[in-house]
Amino acid sequence: MKLRASVAALLCVFAAEAGARELGLSLSNDTALLRYATPISYSGTGHTDADFGFMYTESDNVMFLAGIEMMGEAGSHAPGMHLGVGIKGYGVSLDSGDDVGSVALGVKGWFVPPKVNRMGVVAQFYFGPDVTTFGDAEKFWDFTGHVEYEVLPEAAVFAGYRNVRANLSQNRDVDLDKGWHIGLRMTF
Repeated sequence: MKLRASVAALLCVFAAEAGARELGLSLSNDTALLRYATPISYSGTGHTDADFGFMYTESDNVMFLAGIEMMGEAGSHAPGMHLGVGIKGYGVSLDSGDDVGSVALGVKGWFVPPKVNRMGVVAQFYFGPDVTTFGDAEKFWDFTGHVEYEVLPEAAVFAGYRNVRANLSQNRDVDLDKGWHIGLRMTF
């Protein structure tokens, strides 16, 4: 029941936004992460995106995320390098009955080699310390790194590593996702 309600809520978010920019799905043996991003502003050197996501794990853990990321070119001395910062809110319901919320700050890097412009390397790290993590947790982090290949101008496949972890009260750690994943990213 929790899964049905979660998917319905996420589909409402997708339907409400007409000018979708990016839709991605990444899968591991134990998790599925659906992510949606849409631009909210552009400047001469970068853009700001609203980012929404939903993760479901085989052990019935559920995670929602929503945030804003700003990305831009690193500069003329680093061709192909894009850097960004962001803020994301996470809401997690664990099968153990624990609930976690966190407001996390993060950084993101995206490198597309100029001579191999269909390939890219992406890494991001978001961290919520004790002061912005609440519920049954004291810290929260979300790390993702992957290599992608642009199959079409509007679609890329990727493979990488993800670690989403909450440090619960009484020094208990729970990994919502820890391991390798594959995925597809489509741009509209």
